[in-house]
Amino acid sequence: MGTARVEKILIATHLDERDELLRRLQEEGILHISKFEEEKPEKKQPETVAPDAGEAELKQTLVGLNQAIGFLSGYAQKRKGGVFAGKPSLPAEEFRRRVDELDLPIKLKRVSQLSQAASRLETEERQLHAELETLTPWRPMKHPPCEYTNLKQTHARFVFVSSKEEKEAFVKSIKSLTANYETVRREGETEYAVILFPTNEEEAVEDTLKATGVKMIQLSGFAKPPAEEIKVRRKLLAKIGSDREKLTSQAREMSAELSGFQTALDLYGNEGLIREQHEKMLATEKAGLIEGWIRSSDRKRLKEIVAGFEASEVRSIKPRKGERVPVALRNPPWLKPFELILNMYGTPNGREADPTPLMAPFFALFFALCISDAGYGIVIAAVTAWLIWGRRIRNNLIWILFYGGVLTIFTGAAMGSWFGNMPDMLEIPWLVGFRDALTWFDPLKNPMPFFYISLGLGYFQMMFGMAVDVIDGIRTRDYGSALFETLPWFLIYLGIPLMIATSMSILPKILFTPLLIVVIASLAVSFVLSNRPGPTSVTSAILLWAVMTVAFLAAAKVFGLLALPGIILKALLIGTIAALWLYTVFKGLSEKTMRAAGVIFGVLGLAAIILYVAGVIQANLFLAAVFVLNLIFTFSVLKGWASRIVWGAYSIYSNTTGVLGIILSYVRLMALGMVTAGIAMAFNQIAWMLAGIPVVSVILMLVVLVIGHVYNLAISGLSGFVHTLRLQYVEYFPRFFAGGGARFEPFELKTRYVKVTRRI
Repeated sequence: MGTARVEKILIATHLDERDELLRRLQEEGILHISKFEEEKPEKKQPETVAPDAGEAELKQTLVGLNQAIGFLSGYAQKRKGGVFAGKPSLPAEEFRRRVDELDLPIKLKRVSQLSQAASRLETEERQLHAELETLTPWRPMKHPPCEYTNLKQTHARFVFVSSKEEKEAFVKSIKSLTANYETVRREGETEYAVILFPTNEEEAVEDTLKATGVKMIQLSGFAKPPAEEIKVRRKLLAKIGSDREKLTSQAREMSAELSGFQTALDLYGNEGLIREQHEKMLATEKAGLIEGWIRSSDRKRLKEIVAGFEASEVRSIKPRKGERVPVALRNPPWLKPFELILNMYGTPNGREADPTPLMAPFFALFFALCISDAGYGIVIAAVTAWLIWGRRIRNNLIWILFYGGVLTIFTGAAMGSWFGNMPDMLEIPWLVGFRDALTWFDPLKNPMPFFYISLGLGYFQMMFGMAVDVIDGIRTRDYGSALFETLPWFLIYLGIPLMIATSMSILPKILFTPLLIVVIASLAVSFVLSNRPGPTSVTSAILLWAVMTVAFLAAAKVFGLLALPGIILKALLIGTIAALWLYTVFKGLSEKTMRAAGVIFGVLGLAAIILYVAGVIQANLFLAAVFVLNLIFTFSVLKGWASRIVWGAYSIYSNTTGVLGIILSYVRLMALGMVTAGIAMAFNQIAWMLAGIPVVSVILMLVVLVIGHVYNLAISGLSGFVHTLRLQYVEYFPRFFAGGGARFEPFELKTRYVKVTRRI
């Protein structure tokens, strides 16, 4: 687990061997190719090799393959298994040989001809249907429409009138003209009509048509009476239908080549990826340089591959100063699917450990709690297991759902939910007894255990993330962040619950005082150093920490929380005041920042200390006043202390309220789990309400149960997955994971239709 060690390499190759070498490297998938950059950019670099003449041909072939696959997919027989069918496997050698035997140009040309013919038939059919729709209302017309438009002294307009009012308005408007309105067909209040008018009235008629909203229809292109035109078009449509049947038969025959086209698309697509790598190389007319990264464990394999080429050589090189080293994750097979979750968030930087193993158990468990139904867990586990081992579809998401489904069986059984309350509805004694034997608690009757579990898991994950941050900081020697920013709050968040446990007699009461002192000391550290606005000296930081610690201890003593002997607290208080006074005087004199008012407060404080030590003053309240006087004296000299205390107070406030929000966000685990059970029970109740319907009751019940539970499972699964993602990304990862690294992305085969196995 963690990240694999990577090293940088340089490959020199003759251009005659370049593409074949890249193909072998692509098959192995072990080399992360980076863009070549010279160490001395002021020197002239060799020019990148210009695109070869085959690049345009490759792009044209890819376009043709995509079009052919899109066309033939509508005619090919559906693969067994449909969308759940896995990719067929091909050895690397067979992958290329099968495409070479395909006679691709001729077959692509044939498919292109069929596709164009199909498009032409579709266009013609659409045009004929549109013309039929236009002509049908005019069937009663005895003369060809073109005869009306070829008259010398008279013009005609074919119109559609949508209402009686529209017709009356139009007829009224043309009374002053010699135009004639002749109805061809009437359908209710709508009419199809011909308007005949002298040539000199054309403008007036058209203005009237626009003013009244009467719609003109173009029929001038039809040379026969509408009834005959309709017959002609129906014959043409029948011929198109016959032609389409022939074309469909031919396309179905050609669909036998679909798998070959798909294989070719994968092959040529990867050839395109090889061409893209040319842009990352530096090359002369004869040779090229490939720069990249490999896992150290793959060094031997890379050398064996390169050794198979006569004019190629590989050697290890040192990274350039400041160069980002890609991060290669290394996890066992059962953990690798969860890298999908990590990759959607970010990549570890070079100093961080891989958080995948630290996140995977939480993700699977939280997903299971969001569903919390054993029946749904069985369905998820069974379906994903069938996809993985039956259909050999083994992508990362399906594996994650499989793990989540298995855990859902246990969480659902513990809460007594099997498709909601299905055992109770079925009233089968042994099934109810089996359910009850596995049930720990029923959240719908007693939700508090689920509430406590959700809060406890949230608290544990938060603390676990902080512990990882401390350990990782120490490992990377980032002591300041680990020990003075994260560790104090870790101790505070750990100490307060333990103090509560001691006050409730869950833990020995003798632990309360040590725990309180640890919490107070940690608060003081956070007060002084967290969110610090600027640099500070070690002496000043230590003294301010001592001041805040003693102040907090004194406050705890006043409120009766601290069982510390008074003499010890007084000694600490006097020692702190004396140290504070001496440090302030030293800084004030050395930096010349003394002010009259500050000096007065300082002298008063010093006098009070002397009187207290001499036994003249006994009151603790007066001692507290002395403490405050000396703080005023300090603030008058050390201006930065006031801002640090304000920042510290804000840090305590923000961290205290923030942790409550973080932990409470985990209560949604309970909410989603209970909603899933509640909706399942509702669908069960609805189904059983249909039991009294004669004959069809069983069928209706099954329909409601299947649709209802599938819907509930889909919604609950989606909600659970999204919320579990949110908990990792928003609440967990920010505790210890910064990200920002460059991902190790090996140059490998990327296929859509076939799975290529590596050479042995």
